[in-house]
Amino acid sequence: MAVSLTVLASLASFSADYEVARRLYEQTLAIRRELGDQRSIASSLNNLALLAADQSDYRSARGLYEESLVIARQLGDKKGIATSLANMGLMLHELGDYAAARTHSEQSLVMCRELGDRAGMAAALSALARVATDERALSSARALHSESLGIRLELGHRHGIAESLQGFANVALALTCPLRAACLWGAAERLRSELGSPMPSAERRRYDSLVRAAREACRIRERAGATTPHHGDRQDATG
Repeated sequence: MAVSLTVLASLASFSADYEVARRLYEQTLAIRRELGDQRSIASSLNNLALLAADQSDYRSARGLYEESLVIARQLGDKKGIATSLANMGLMLHELGDYAAARTHSEQSLVMCRELGDRAGMAAALSALARVATDERALSSARALHSESLGIRLELGHRHGIAESLQGFANVALALTCPLRAACLWGAAERLRSELGSPMPSAERRRYDSLVRAAREACRIRERAGATTPHHGDRQDATG
C-alpha cells in the first residue's frame, strides 16, 4: 500500500497536483511509521520536503529534510544521505545561501560518485551549475551543465534534460545572449509540455523574471536600431 501510494503521489507531484500529492505522501508516511521502516520513513520525509520546497514553503521543507537526513545517517544509508544533501542544496540556493548550497551539493556529488549513482551525479552537478551561474562563474557553470546533460542524455532522463536546457538558457542570459536563452527556454518548455510536467510554482516565479529580463534586453537592442544579432547570440552559449 505504501509503495502504491508513493507512486500515485509522485505522479500527482509530477503533474503539479500538489494537494493530492501531499495527502498521498502523508498517508504513505503514516503507514511507514506504523511499520517502523526507518529507511522508507526517511524517503517519505524527503518526498514531502521536495513538495514543500516546490511551493516555496522552505521552513517546512528544511525541517523535513533535516529529519530525513538524521535518519539516513543513523542507518548509514549513503544514497539517502546524498539525496537529502542534494535537495537541501537546491533549497539553500533558492534562499540565496550560495556557500551552503555549494557545500551540500559538493558533498552529495562525492557520495554519488562513490556509489556510482549516475542520476544523483547529474542532479548534484546541475545544482552546482545553478550556484555557479548566480555567482557569475559562467565558464564553470557551462562545464557543470555539460557534464550533467551528458549523463542525462545517456540515461534518457527527459525531465532532467529539460532542466539542463533551462540551466544553459540562464547561463546564456547571463552572457547577454537573450536570443540564445529564448531558444533554449523554448526547447525546455516544449519538452516539459510533452512530458506533462509543468515547472514548480517556486521555480516559475524566478523563471518568469528571467524571461522578462530577456525580453527587455531584446527591446533595448531594437530601440538602439540593431539590424543583426548581437555577436554573443551567434556563439554557442551551451558550449
